[in-house]
Amino acid sequence: MSTAVAERPANNQSLVAKFASKYSIDANKLLATLKATAFRQNGSQEISDEQMAALLIVADQYGLNPFTREIYAFPDKGGIVPVVGVDGWSRIINEHPQSDGFEFLESEEATTFEGKTVPVWMEVHIYRKDRARPIKVRERFAEVVRASMQPWKSHPSRMMRHKTLIQGARLAYGFAGIFDEDEAQRIVERDMGAVEALPAERTVSVPQPKARPKQVTQQAAETIEQPAAAARQADPVERIDKQQARQQAREFDDVNSTDLATDGEKKWVLNKLTGADIPVQQALDALGMSMPETLDGLTRDGFVALQDYVRENC
Repeated sequence: MSTAVAERPANNQSLVAKFASKYSIDANKLLATLKATAFRQNGSQEISDEQMAALLIVADQYGLNPFTREIYAFPDKGGIVPVVGVDGWSRIINEHPQSDGFEFLESEEATTFEGKTVPVWMEVHIYRKDRARPIKVRERFAEVVRASMQPWKSHPSRMMRHKTLIQGARLAYGFAGIFDEDEAQRIVERDMGAVEALPAERTVSVPQPKARPKQVTQQAAETIEQPAAAARQADPVERIDKQQARQQAREFDDVNSTDLATDGEKKWVLNKLTGADIPVQQALDALGMSMPETLDGLTRDGFVALQDYVRENC
């Protein structure tokens, strides 16, 4: 599946005017300025107005500032791969109306990488005001590390913490259609060849408690293991459509902490499979799951398995 090409909205001019007014810049110069600063490209490829409009749509949807590189993009086959820096992820997490904080745990077992001691796994607990229990996501260093990248060589524990927070935020809040730089580079390298590495971006320091799993006092919740990053990060980019992204966010927001998947979760899986022309039974057989094609009786664990299958195949 090729990467997405965002349709240029009919009200693009009003969106340009909105950004120009927000950041006090001449509307006639806005697009040219952002084309020169908010895209990372290989060679002399020109950035189209449609690609610029796609970036503005995503920036507007998530309230991110392209001038401070909270969000930028790689051009990809006529579309874009929107990249959100760590400052941007921190903003959208903390500004979410249901955000109630988060904390990190790390394994006592450690490994050595580039002469530095790194925990084997790291876990983030994200608390929502409308949930009784935290969403827990664990990432393993061996699955997320990019050994050739300088930030990983110099600050492996910090980079692992960023990756863990980003994956947790996706599951907790349903953020769709945005990527971190590691993921974006994998996508573009797959589709268009290698791109130049960006300079190390500014990072924000999130307090990291030294707690161990036994110190957690919140209600117990299932730890959700994420799939291997190499598979997840190579996922194709979905069509960047503002209405669709909002719909996905609403559907993911229906996730609760009960043992059975919600109707919203089942609907999301069915819609994704239908859109990719994949029979529901084929997906169930591939995962060794036995249940009706309506997904009646689907558990939370089953939903997570189907969610991973969708990301890999749709």
